[in-house]
Amino acid sequence: MKRITLTSVEYGLSFGVDRAIRELAVAGHLTAIGCLTVSDLWSREYLPLRDELDDAGHKTLVGVTVSMTNGWDPVSMEALRYFDKGFPKVRWYAWRSRLRLLPDETLFAEVSGQIQRFEDYFQRSPDFIFVQDGLLRFSRFARIVMDVVEARKNRPAIVSPFVEDRPALRFRRKLEKRGLKVLPRGRDLPFPAGPEELGEHVWSGFNGLYDQAVVLCTPAIADDRLRRLEPPAKIRSREVQKSFLESDRFDVLLIEKDIYLF
Repeated sequence: MKRITLTSVEYGLSFGVDRAIRELAVAGHLTAIGCLTVSDLWSREYLPLRDELDDAGHKTLVGVTVSMTNGWDPVSMEALRYFDKGFPKVRWYAWRSRLRLLPDETLFAEVSGQIQRFEDYFQRSPDFIFVQDGLLRFSRFARIVMDVVEARKNRPAIVSPFVEDRPALRFRRKLEKRGLKVLPRGRDLPFPAGPEELGEHVWSGFNGLYDQAVVLCTPAIADDRLRRLEPPAKIRSREVQKSFLESDRFDVLLIEKDIYLF
């Protein structure tokens, strides 16, 4: 039997995204949730998530989605002073990482701040850390995140940014050398995609995954905030994905492939 960790890492993006994530998790069709604590919705949306998961009574991993690129504002005072116009784009991290010019202390404070904001509201430590936009692929940034996790009493697992075998193995070895836990990464559910493409991915795209591999999905229910953020076609694709994940066909495919949602 193969175990996968079906995960959405966008809790806090919009009310419709959050509702879709909660519904799938409560139904047992989603096994891990990453929370955007940088979002202004987090202070309102943490409670229904915590309450509904408690009522459901089955284990769901809940972690922090560290987001430090444009579109969000910092939560730590150090990062607010440094990034006074908001977070930069991915390429800013790419070239500064190569030149060893990242503001290490500022980034350490911000990653710590986003984790702390999760704990302040959710009242427990996160199960895992996921970093958006592939920033963990930059070795200097990855080192900062590892430093943050290593410094914590309760150390969450870190989701690997790599699907490819060799980079994934190198990343795992770096974490294990420091006594840190890693969650392997599988191929995301295709997006945009219709039900047939999603079904084909479950049938063949999960072949060869590591045990407990994190597979990302992007379900949502349309709402006004999401409509301001994304074009109609993308929102429709999100709704198609939600419908597929809660369908009998998805359950049948998992049984036929002998896949267990971990």
